[in-house]
Amino acid sequence: MNQFACKYTIAKVTATIFFCVLVFFHSEIQAQNVSLSVNNSTNYGIGNEFGFSGKEEKEYFESFTDLRLRSSNITVGVRMELRKPAEFGPDEQAITRRYVEYRKEGLRLRAGDLYTLFNRGLSLNLFENRIIRYDTRLDGMLAEFETGMFGFSVVGGEIEYIEQLTFDEPNIHTERHSLRAAKMSFSPSRSFNITGSFLRSESAVPEYPFTIGFSDTVSVRNHIPEASVNVRLPFADFHVGYSYKFTEYADSLESHGGGFYASISQTGRGYGVTLEFKDYRYNISDPFQEANFLRPERMLPFQNPPIAHREHSYTLMSREPHLVNFNDETGFFLDAFYSVSPRLLMNASLALASRHYAFELDNDTFEFNRVNRSNSWMPSLDRDKNPFFEVYTEGTYLLSDFISYVKLAYNYRYRYENDPYAPEFSTDLKIHNILAEVSYSLTPIWSVKLSSEHQFVYNSIYAANPNKYNQLITLQVAKSPTLSLSGRFEFTDTEDELSGRTSWFFVEGSYRIGQSHTIAAGYGSDRGGVVCTNGVCRVINAFDGFRFSLTSTF
Repeated sequence: MNQFACKYTIAKVTATIFFCVLVFFHSEIQAQNVSLSVNNSTNYGIGNEFGFSGKEEKEYFESFTDLRLRSSNITVGVRMELRKPAEFGPDEQAITRRYVEYRKEGLRLRAGDLYTLFNRGLSLNLFENRIIRYDTRLDGMLAEFETGMFGFSVVGGEIEYIEQLTFDEPNIHTERHSLRAAKMSFSPSRSFNITGSFLRSESAVPEYPFTIGFSDTVSVRNHIPEASVNVRLPFADFHVGYSYKFTEYADSLESHGGGFYASISQTGRGYGVTLEFKDYRYNISDPFQEANFLRPERMLPFQNPPIAHREHSYTLMSREPHLVNFNDETGFFLDAFYSVSPRLLMNASLALASRHYAFELDNDTFEFNRVNRSNSWMPSLDRDKNPFFEVYTEGTYLLSDFISYVKLAYNYRYRYENDPYAPEFSTDLKIHNILAEVSYSLTPIWSVKLSSEHQFVYNSIYAANPNKYNQLITLQVAKSPTLSLSGRFEFTDTEDELSGRTSWFFVEGSYRIGQSHTIAAGYGSDRGGVVCTNGVCRVINAFDGFRFSLTSTF
């Protein structure tokens, strides 16, 4: 029987193990104090949403409830989800998480749904982010043990991964991965650690429209060994990691790739510097192959190495982000902070990245030929390699109470996206961002914060009018720790928005009831934007209407 024919088989087996572990530790549970915690998050919205299909009525209701039963060594958890209709992604009405975990003296055992990270994620990084609806949870078992100089970890189970970039398509892309992985670390001292791991997976990946010559489901097998070294010296900390990826798919095809990541950091009295370098070659492909962004030989969704550039939290700076091409990208990231005085803090960063090679189209054969170069590990600003460059600088001055502050920040971003089919349609993007922010404490509990973001954009894809200006002003008044009221006004001088608007105004507030509940509500027009987590991004459509949320913790 096909291992994916009955997708609930693993869940049944895990549930059985779940029950057996509870019985095994029943006496320990009875002998110790047991506590129960409940976390609930409820979200509701109603109004109009503006996407590529135009204006649509939008109403959603979502509720996430996590229950945890804890003793000193055992945790039993369950999550119930109701997303009907969902704010983003498919609807859900089920128990989506259940697990039991045991911890004692360096030993960790877990059965059920789990997340874990091997080293820096070059071979395995299982995580969830509900905002972007990204989830690579594994249904299976995990065993970890640390003793003295050695550490061991073994994990195995099934992953059902839903590709969030296909949520708006008629058929949502769903992959099923069965994986087994093991990791061993050796630390002869606190300043030195070496780690090795191996991962093997068997996957069923649906055929994507751009794929030619495959059946409806592609069988994929991956083997990923990884090694890393951490060294802590008096003057700096070093990390070096490398993973190799060997893929067999469609019975007779193979793919080879890998990823390298290194970092060095140094901190001292009032300063710190970090330098990161990435060289990701998990699946270097020509433009024809790369058009199929869900090709089976690409980097796996449960891999997620460091992005080596800054992900911005300010609204306008987060627009038009650099999307990391984990299959084909090299680059570096330099970040530094310095305390000029007890009141003046400075932070600056620099990032540069590009593809490894350029590809030239042969007009006779209509095939792409790779242009090799000896220093392909070096990022390049040549336009045929899709370069990305960014600089960021920030200064914060603390006022006399050391709580109030004034902040100024500047960001410049350059990105070029080469179109090898038609160079005239390549995208040349240059963005300047300026931020000014003031936060002032009126009393020990009352404070006010005003921020103004200015953005100047040049985008060559809009040939008739490539320049545009955006501005966002945000005012917030807060009473700690119970009340917060804010309003934001955004303006643009372009008429290319899907909503047809040139200005947006949204007001929202939150109120904390006791120690357990927080209510938040907002009304108005929201321009939307992009939200990213470690290189995985989601587009939030413009929205006009009302939003409400309730967060409770018991």
